[in-house]
Amino acid sequence: MRLTDQEFNRVLVLKKLRASEPVARTDLVGLTGLTGGTITAITADLVRRGIVIEEKVATSGPGRPRVNLRINPQGRYVVGTTPTNEGELLTEIVNLRGESLGFAKAALTRDTTIEGLARQFITALEQALAEWDVPREEIYRIGIGIPGIVNNRTGIVEHITSLDSGPVDFGGIVGGALGVATLIDNSTNLLARAEHWYGAAAHADDFTLINIDLGIGAALYRGGQLVTGVHGMAAEFGHTKVVPDTGRACYCGGIGCLQAYCSVQSIMEQSCAQLGRPLPDFDRMNAAFDGLMAEQAAGRIDIGPILEQASHYLGVAVANHITMQDPEAVVILGPKFAMIDELRSIFFDALERNTFPALRRRTRLHFKLGDKSAYARGAAAMVLEQIYRCS
Repeated sequence: MRLTDQEFNRVLVLKKLRASEPVARTDLVGLTGLTGGTITAITADLVRRGIVIEEKVATSGPGRPRVNLRINPQGRYVVGTTPTNEGELLTEIVNLRGESLGFAKAALTRDTTIEGLARQFITALEQALAEWDVPREEIYRIGIGIPGIVNNRTGIVEHITSLDSGPVDFGGIVGGALGVATLIDNSTNLLARAEHWYGAAAHADDFTLINIDLGIGAALYRGGQLVTGVHGMAAEFGHTKVVPDTGRACYCGGIGCLQAYCSVQSIMEQSCAQLGRPLPDFDRMNAAFDGLMAEQAAGRIDIGPILEQASHYLGVAVANHITMQDPEAVVILGPKFAMIDELRSIFFDALERNTFPALRRRTRLHFKLGDKSAYARGAAAMVLEQIYRCS
């Protein structure tokens, strides 16, 4: 759901204030492009609500002291939490400035249902909240990232690949048990929020994040807002077609999906078939992939053609995206193999040959190693955006 003009202005003021504090109201006019009257009205309301605090600073000359603004770190607290592919639940609590006040890990046991996963979230969150010295009533929202198909407007989880199908009111189950309102979103959307708030795209209002993990996901920021479809769901970039009709089968039931060539899981499937090895369990696949890459680097195996194919098709898919969407920047998060110079050369060759030239020259690209803790930060950022919008 896109923000109204009033909501967007409030979020813009708070984001600029957070990035530059302490800052005077007159400075915010230049930072935001809003009028002085709009800044005065917004900041007065934020001060009244306890979201922003004023600090008087003495000046060397005559006249009234300068009044600077800061986000109130004790105004409210938010919690972000998300599972990893390695069977852990990462949870973080932050204040309104986005500063971390505590971090917790909990082991998840293998489950077969989405409801069962929700109950494990409740147990882990109860334990984390009991350890932190923050009263439950001062926690504004809990933000949860789910590696599946999620309606971020209703908190409904529609599908998680490794579990029985939904829909399940995940947000309602967790929030009802904990007594704290809960927001849910797709994990890749949360990575985009983490990048927008803390990472390479912190100063970009228009960018695309592509995450290469066991699966492949993408999220889009446009005009400083996260963009989702009409049904509140994230873009399924991994299921766009790069080899239509004649390509590899994908678990979604389609043929030739990007996911079927470039994800860690698909590379493992192809490599294990070539080497005559059993495919590792889902929660051990990332560790097994790291071991496979170490063998490749040492020259004990040769899965080079599989990795080169993955790099080529990723370049084609990103080229199509840039040609269609014209993003200011593309941030690609991935495992270490995505950072290998030879494979990046193949990626960029495919990108250059398949992107509309005028757009390719104007699009910045960033490659970054994936950071598991970014999911929890992104979940917290999702809640901060909600507070900033509704404050």
